[in-house]
Amino acid sequence: MRIIGTLSNEATAQRFSIFLAHRGIENRCEAVGDAKTGQILFQIWVSDEDRIDEANELLLRFEANPFDPQFDTLVQQEAPEEPPEEMPARKTFFAIVTSSFLALCVFIYLLDLVQEFPMRNDKLSDQAFLMTPVERTLLFDMPDAVQRLLVFFEEHHVEPNQKIEDLTPDLRKQVEALMDVPYWRGISDWALLKLKTGDPSPAEGPLFTKIRSGEIWRLFSPCVLHRDLLHILFNMLWLWMLGRPIEKRIGAWRTLILTLTSGISANVVQYLMSGPFFLGYSGIVMGLAGFIWMRQRIAPWEGYPLQRATMLFLGFFVLAMFLLQTASFVVQLATNLPFRLNIANSAHIVGALVGAVLGRFSYFALRVK
Repeated sequence: MRIIGTLSNEATAQRFSIFLAHRGIENRCEAVGDAKTGQILFQIWVSDEDRIDEANELLLRFEANPFDPQFDTLVQQEAPEEPPEEMPARKTFFAIVTSSFLALCVFIYLLDLVQEFPMRNDKLSDQAFLMTPVERTLLFDMPDAVQRLLVFFEEHHVEPNQKIEDLTPDLRKQVEALMDVPYWRGISDWALLKLKTGDPSPAEGPLFTKIRSGEIWRLFSPCVLHRDLLHILFNMLWLWMLGRPIEKRIGAWRTLILTLTSGISANVVQYLMSGPFFLGYSGIVMGLAGFIWMRQRIAPWEGYPLQRATMLFLGFFVLAMFLLQTASFVVQLATNLPFRLNIANSAHIVGALVGAVLGRFSYFALRVK
């Protein structure tokens, strides 16, 4: 089945569709939304590939003179005398993949919040690598150096709400020594240490330690972790606004593939750039946005409801974060100020690029039913 043209008026489109049917050309007239204007347009799809050229020629004649009596005569011949059938009730669409990921993120956030509550006292938990069991399980990686520190706290019964200054001198010395053990901190920290001190070894260490040991869920699981209420609220609103229209057009299975591919790609690059301590669904959100942007460019008739202003806002956000991170790197390089932004902007950029690339494949085109 192939689309041969688009008409702006429903009655005119139906008139031409009946004309084709009378000529023995099997066809279908479908209504779609124009993403730019919001107008409803009517596409003519022809099933018989051998008669595409003939149908195109007839459409040109029809568009040149749509009021030609020959078309009216054919409509009358084809129009049934019987009363029209009642249209079946339209089913409410349920986006199972989008809804499932939204529910999972909310559940993980609440569980993490309950586990983190005893640590929220601006004490040892903010100075060392104390984290909840959920975070230990779902972060992209858990370096051996960090695991040893966590085991040390458990063996010596160090409480999360205890200040590091209140530890005994011996325990404090051991904690500080463990916190200085090298582990992979990302290309950004490695480059900063290399340029500033000439010794990048504190940022070096084995990569993908947990994933290489079989915990492959970590490739994706940082996406379902969120830092605070504003963080998860922002991401879940974007997920609902972008994910549901996509799933409605390409189906649950393809939406799942799009989600996993953009999420894993964004996580891997973010880990290489900044180390294992990042979280959030925003890499996938940008993947969904990049996908819609590409589909709007190559198949605008699919009618994705994403306005140009929204795309500009997302692009401006990513650009602003990139400039802030660049400024942070320069300030840290030139001074000793702790000006560090904990924003996974590499995931944003890579997610958007992966989504746009996938959007070019016909596999993710609108499913014509």
